[in-house]
Amino acid sequence: MEKINIQNNKRILVISEVFAPEEFLINDLVFTWKDQGKNVSVLTRNPSYPTGKILKGYKNYFFQQEKINDVPIFRVQFIPMYNKYKWIKIFNYLWNMLLGMLWALKNGSKYDSVFIYQTGPLTFSAIGIIIKKIYNKKVTIWIQDVWPETVYAYGIANKGIGRLILEKFVKFIYSNCDNITVSSPGFIPIINKYCLNKSVEYIPQWSLTSKISDLEINKGEISFPGKFNFVFAGNIGIAQNLNNVILGFELFVKRNSEKEIWLNIIGDGSELLNLKLLSEMNEIPNIKFWGRVKADEMPSFYKKCDVLIISLKNKPIFNLTIPAKFQSYLNADKPIFGVIKGEVAKLILNNDIGWVASPDNLNEIASIFDLISNSNPKLINKKGKNSLELYRNQYNKDEIISKFSELVFN
Repeated sequence: MEKINIQNNKRILVISEVFAPEEFLINDLVFTWKDQGKNVSVLTRNPSYPTGKILKGYKNYFFQQEKINDVPIFRVQFIPMYNKYKWIKIFNYLWNMLLGMLWALKNGSKYDSVFIYQTGPLTFSAIGIIIKKIYNKKVTIWIQDVWPETVYAYGIANKGIGRLILEKFVKFIYSNCDNITVSSPGFIPIINKYCLNKSVEYIPQWSLTSKISDLEINKGEISFPGKFNFVFAGNIGIAQNLNNVILGFELFVKRNSEKEIWLNIIGDGSELLNLKLLSEMNEIPNIKFWGRVKADEMPSFYKKCDVLIISLKNKPIFNLTIPAKFQSYLNADKPIFGVIKGEVAKLILNNDIGWVASPDNLNEIASIFDLISNSNPKLINKKGKNSLELYRNQYNKDEIISKFSELVFN
């Protein structure tokens, strides 16, 4: 008699605020599980990242479902323009949670285990806890954005009754998860404050983009404007601190107007228009905004740039965060300029993969731009090779997914 694979027969519900066609790491995890023959479904909201508007080909219904790569996807409605206004964002979080809970009350019993990919709102994670409470299902969470500190960083609920309610909510979520994993080791002490008796495991992210050598690149497809090109790629929001990157670049480029050195900003988000206005009003030369680029096109940009930029505001919680783009940068075989403090800054300096400047010091940012642009090409290449070596040693995709499979399917 053929041996039955119990692991593959288990029905897993992945709960994530974001999912394909939005480009996030959770897509890779889910589709890998599906390719391995595992029974996995997804509960998410209607696709709207990063514009806050429904993506082409979708309707913003209360509930809808589809299949992507044979994975059942169940979606709930969002409130349009949630990325523009703080109070709409909060209402949207609560609305997504309410609709998700209604869906879970009807469907939660169908699954053996729940996996939560928590990128932003912990409110969406509450859906998984409701399934656990009502149907006694195991819940695993992978935290990318730790609450309540992230909420405080945006100036929300940082005192009074709002803070008390938020901290009670956070404790309720964390303490009811069976397995807690984090994408940055700096998150562990914060989570331990809310669930003292829980073990918290650091499981890093891997690169969302493919290695450039695995792809066929049309060399004439992308043409950067300068002889030396810095690239920032990813979400463009307040947290990314790109206004200071641009102002630091302004100080540098106006001192070095004869050099063909450019800052390329690739991506979309709530701050894109403001950054374009800043660049135009200050008449800053040598900046190009590329707009949004698909994840499968990014290796071409990485291949042809000289240095990649990662930046975050100087806030305690952001200093503990390792953004998802960091692993993709490492895998690109390029050095990194970190306008950042904390965990990522340590990784850059300790592994000799690039340079670091304080997020608040425009003169220091300008000086590092100058230092990099005058560096020996051999040094730049060496730091790039160190980046790829760090990625291969610490962020192996197969090993990471195997760890999650052990937690979720066993």
